[in-house]
Amino acid sequence: MTYLIIFLILFILFGYIGYPISVVILSKVFKYSREKKEIYPTVGFLIAAYNEVDNIEEKIINTLSIDYPKNLLEIIVVSDGSDDGTDAIVKKYEDRGVKLYRVEGRVGKTEARNQAVLSNRNEIIVFSDATAEYEADAVKKLVRNFSDPKIGMVSGNLIYKDDANSNIGMATKLYWKYESLIKKSQGKMKTLTGAIGCINAFRRECYTVLPENIIEDFTEPLTIILNGYDIAFEEEAIAYERTTQKSSQEFHMRVRVIRGGMTGLLYAKKVLNPFKFPLASIQLIGHKVLRWLMPSFLILLVLSTTIEYFTNPGLLISLLFISQVVFYTLGIIGLLVSINGPFRILLTLPSYFLVINSAALKALYLTLTTKLEATWETNVY
Repeated sequence: MTYLIIFLILFILFGYIGYPISVVILSKVFKYSREKKEIYPTVGFLIAAYNEVDNIEEKIINTLSIDYPKNLLEIIVVSDGSDDGTDAIVKKYEDRGVKLYRVEGRVGKTEARNQAVLSNRNEIIVFSDATAEYEADAVKKLVRNFSDPKIGMVSGNLIYKDDANSNIGMATKLYWKYESLIKKSQGKMKTLTGAIGCINAFRRECYTVLPENIIEDFTEPLTIILNGYDIAFEEEAIAYERTTQKSSQEFHMRVRVIRGGMTGLLYAKKVLNPFKFPLASIQLIGHKVLRWLMPSFLILLVLSTTIEYFTNPGLLISLLFISQVVFYTLGIIGLLVSINGPFRILLTLPSYFLVINSAALKALYLTLTTKLEATWETNVY
């Protein structure tokens, strides 16, 4: 077995297994204890919306049920030039305190939120999406973390729903449990590198206005770290969203998210300085950079193993070659057919693995060759 193959195997194993184990251990060594006190600052609850006529009313009703003093909670729907009747639905709830902040034209989610935050005077800003369903105490659970003056931002906890019990939905839920373990461990060190976009809160004074093509849920936490504040992960502040139902939807969503992450890291690259931000830089490289580069190493492993198998076969090389052939074949079959029953996980997990890594590969190519656009369409694939 060549040194290249050994290196590639170790790299891949560290990226998917070694790093999560390492960050769990580090979270126990560098765990910061902090007291969470029930506090009630003024909160601006911003709901990002572009043509959300099918979701916005349900979202408003859910937000109105949030258990937080009504005189301290300002609900604002930030409409990014919606033209499908979204704004008219929002206006129906004006007498219940819901406000419409309309941005003319289509400027993109980040710029629309930039403008809304700059016009807001509440102490704490909560970012939410029109499709996220909050538990009643979610805002209270987010806000209590700000009793620590060092906390600049708090990410809530996302739980996926899959009413259709689809294959891609099942894989997404499993993958997200894996990701949530990492986020929970990072949060214990107060250096969470990437908030959950549909449920996060920050001190308004900490907000950095970002370029319109920078995705804020990944980049804003980095700017807050650069400004000397800590990031918390609040496991008990829960929001629910539905999974995608098709592998094509998941693929295009992942491409967008990963491109946003890559672009955001280039924007806030100073946080990669290990001398100033040791824990944050380790987390970014271990959790993000290695994961983004993973497809390249997986391809190299396939190529090098194949060459070795046909030129200098041995037991270990043969096992490695056959295992890759079987794994990727199952993944391709899983993308082409949908089955139910106890064995569907044998197709679902390999197919999801193919989806996220092919998305990372495309995102890397696009990041190197094109500028990320500020707007995008959802649910079109």
